[in-house]
Amino acid sequence: MKAPKLIENKCSLLIAEYATGHVFKKDLTLFSRADDESDIYLLFNSYENAEEYAQNFIKSRPEFECHIYDHKGKYFKTYDVNGKRKMNRTTKFSTFKKLIRRIFGR
Repeated sequence: MKAPKLIENKCSLLIAEYATGHVFKKDLTLFSRADDESDIYLLFNSYENAEEYAQNFIKSRPEFECHIYDHKGKYFKTYDVNGKRKMNRTTKFSTFKKLIRRIFGR
């Protein structure tokens, strides 16, 4: 599942269940492989709008988390019941390993 590529400064947001990471569609029904990926990404005109939406959404629905992606479809940040999630060392290493695999095809 890839975040959409958008015009510069726009971004997308994906909603997932906090406890499991299961992805949900915009209507908050569980996403399945048979569903259209365009049903899962909310689009925003700015990062500020996406962050505000994520924070308000999580306040009302703490069982979810919101992942924000930049206009190139790359991960930007996550909000959950604990606030903005920072990338920890394990996450950074995992991201680095994925990058190396893309570069060297391993």
